[in-house]
Amino acid sequence: MKRFILVAAIAWFNLAAGAQTNTTGTLPVSPRLTLISSDQGDFDLAGHEAIYRGHVRVDDPQMKLTCEQLIADVPQGGGHVNHIVAETNVVIDFIDNKGQTNHATGDKAVYVYSEQGGVTNETVTLTGNPQMENAQSTLTGDPIVWDRQNNHLSATNQKMILRQNLSGLAAGTNAPPPEKTNLPPGPVENTDTNVK
Repeated sequence: MKRFILVAAIAWFNLAAGAQTNTTGTLPVSPRLTLISSDQGDFDLAGHEAIYRGHVRVDDPQMKLTCEQLIADVPQGGGHVNHIVAETNVVIDFIDNKGQTNHATGDKAVYVYSEQGGVTNETVTLTGNPQMENAQSTLTGDPIVWDRQNNHLSATNQKMILRQNLSGLAAGTNAPPPEKTNLPPGPVENTDTNVK
């Protein structure tokens, strides 16, 4: 299996475009390095596109992804990758803002990143029998859209399974409060005078 580093691919695109490069010949060291492994990698220098095929695995500090094909638009001059399509047997494992492990699957995942007027939009759309699962719930629907900036999920035709232990809840916690009356406490005898 061959290994491709996304930063190397971006540097390669920049070099081909005549951008200034690191003269030491080494890749920049970054704790946010993303490693992409696949059986084959094709890089379209003119179209700024990287295509990975066969046993694709993405290891990123924020998530792990596997699929059979991944196509990434590589921005000219570096910067943030703005469009990625992962297809066939897509599996994504990530940790959310609360430190909770999440597992997502589907036939296709489309990542879109954009900045307009100082506002950042970042979404992942899962289609083709998508499912998202964590310790508390399983969500299905088609599509499932994860808004990463607002940490918000939405799903069409959704079904959710919640895993809560209801037996541990205190009895009567959802009972309405008792009504207030002017009667003295204790049992009250029949005060209806019309009863025969």
